Amino acid sequence: MTQLFSTKQPKTAKPSFPTLRGTTVNARKIVDSKSAKAYRVRHILLQTEELADQLLSNFRGGDMLFTEVAAQMSDCTLTKEKGGEVGWVDFATASDPEHHLDGLLPKNVREALVPGQGTDAKTGDVLKIESHRGVHLIQLADIMVDVRERGKKRFRAEGNNWRTAVDPSNSGKQLYYSVETMGCQMNSADSERISGQLESMNILPLDEKDEKKAQPDVVVINTCSIRDHAEQKVYSYIGPHAKRKRDGESVSIIVAGCVAEQEGEQLLRRCPEVDLVMGPQYANRIADLLEDVGNGNQVVATAPEYIVEDITKPKRDSTTCAWVNIIYGCNERCAFCIVPSTRGIEQSRTAESVIKECEELVKEGYKEITLLGQNIDAYGRDLSPKRKFSDLLNMIGAIEGLERVRFVTSHPRYMSDSVVDAVASNPSLCNSFHIPFQSGNDKVLREMGRGHTVAKYLSIVERIRNQIPDASITADVIVGFPGETEEEFLDTLKLMETVKFDSVNTAVYSPRPNTPAAEWTNQLDEETKSDRLQRINRLNLQHAGERRARMIGRTEKVLVEGRNVKKPNQVYGRTEHGYLVYFDGTIDELLGAIVDVKLLESSTYSLTGEIVGRGE
Repeated sequence: MTQLFSTKQPKTAKPSFPTLRGTTVNARKIVDSKSAKAYRVRHILLQTEELADQLLSNFRGGDMLFTEVAAQMSDCTLTKEKGGEVGWVDFATASDPEHHLDGLLPKNVREALVPGQGTDAKTGDVLKIESHRGVHLIQLADIMVDVRERGKKRFRAEGNNWRTAVDPSNSGKQLYYSVETMGCQMNSADSERISGQLESMNILPLDEKDEKKAQPDVVVINTCSIRDHAEQKVYSYIGPHAKRKRDGESVSIIVAGCVAEQEGEQLLRRCPEVDLVMGPQYANRIADLLEDVGNGNQVVATAPEYIVEDITKPKRDSTTCAWVNIIYGCNERCAFCIVPSTRGIEQSRTAESVIKECEELVKEGYKEITLLGQNIDAYGRDLSPKRKFSDLLNMIGAIEGLERVRFVTSHPRYMSDSVVDAVASNPSLCNSFHIPFQSGNDKVLREMGRGHTVAKYLSIVERIRNQIPDASITADVIVGFPGETEEEFLDTLKLMETVKFDSVNTAVYSPRPNTPAAEWTNQLDEETKSDRLQRINRLNLQHAGERRARMIGRTEKVLVEGRNVKKPNQVYGRTEHGYLVYFDGTIDELLGAIVDVKLLESSTYSLTGEIVGRGE
């Protein structure tokens, strides 16, 4: 049996990792016949195996979409005009000779899709299967999963009269929700999906200005565990709502995100007032889980799960800029990072689903899209055939009407020259890169398990600066990693002097549970870590100010995103570099517009200017 990770971590300064980096991580093992019910499939019918093999090779090496190839080359007249769309193949009836899809997908093809009986596969994969009709290329476009089978349920303790707002007795009452979001952009995107699900249940967002309804009925705390202090904030947010429930109010308390995945049932033991604990992989299935909560259960949903396509639309926080997830989870095992154990293993969405979402956003009037992934350059490596992130970038950059595309977060180990080439050649792709380096010393990088060297990192920067001299480069860094010497820390400052980043997210190393480095005996004292953080922050502020000061006198295109709350006569937006710019203007006229702004003054992290014209 293959282990996903070792359960024992040696208490030593010597680096040790839960897996041999990526070799035993397999998203295909998540599916089981109990919770997985059906695949939604597309197919291309061909008459020769040679042509099928050629197309598989083309999918691997280019920017071809399955739906487009199906429309051009499939011999199936029933599905060709629909881009090969077949529909759902129910695993329970796959062997039925009278199956309604038998004329499209013969029995042996359907049986090959059943988990545990046919080919190991996951959403996004393209399979080659022969039948009496010919050779089928089958794309697994989506999966139907009964998440209620995956969650652990337990009835409230006997005699406990705490009420949950989603109890059926409240069915005639208008309920209101609030979402508290902590952490990264991925959490922000998850909160938008959670909000969309709640509103599909006719639970409305709480208007904090409405004095008649001062408190939400459904409270969602979407948590982050990347740092210890962020984790501790969770319990302070739960406290007031737990008291409301103990005082007899009808309240549903939901803890989502990374702390939820990390703590699981332990969180219910510490805070028994909580109704639902769910990991980030369940963000778009909260409605299903709340059914069990409404039936009087406490629910813990933290089991590994396939990320299915959203069944409802997210409630976007902006009308101008939108997040689009393209890959979930992470297969890396950095010694300091808890993300792989809280967000799960890598699962890429199909290119078709990503592009469809982007096209719909453009139709709704969105001007800018940020593609999200914990390790975005790994996009497509978990698919079969494999796909490349640069190919997806080129396809998205070609969407008509999409003004700007950004992406985060890149990993130096996987970032390819073709990604830089795509940004350099496509005007829709912003000249902005976020590439964490974490340390400027090779020994520390090895102990962190980063899989790249300082030289590798600098070669990426050199390619960017050679091809796109004006591009902005931002990063993340950790100081005070176990065993880091003063000389090794100075190497980090040296790297920052060499690159001169536009900004760096700086952090002191914080031991996280279930990570190797947390168990090492060579932890640094807090005084040393604090001193290094102050020194690196001073350098970061200096470089950020210098990079923005170079813009004074230039005219840049700025996408207007909102009103300056401190100066209502001003609006703000960003240049394609990601720089924040303030200038006089009326938000009702300018929101979502791209305007030409002459930059007049700079501060550490922003610029001010004046409009000199409207962009095209």
